[in-house]
Amino acid sequence: MSKKVLIVDDDPDVRMITASVVQDNGYTPVEAANGEEGLAKVKSEKPDLVVLDVMMPKQSGVRMFRN
Repeated sequence: MSKKVLIVDDDPDVRMITASVVQDNGYTPVEAANGEEGLAKVKSEKPDLVVLDVMMPKQSGVRMFRN
């Protein structure tokens, strides 16, 4: 079973490129478009690593990190 990497970014192109790199290196990418969605995915997916964008709508990466 491969490790999961949660990619939280509001830019779909950044998520796609990052997910491609993650997958090419043998990990399972999980994506979220904002901090609220990212926090929900942390709880449901239990990722091994989270890659966060700092500036996002709804909930910033900093606020998500603090929660």
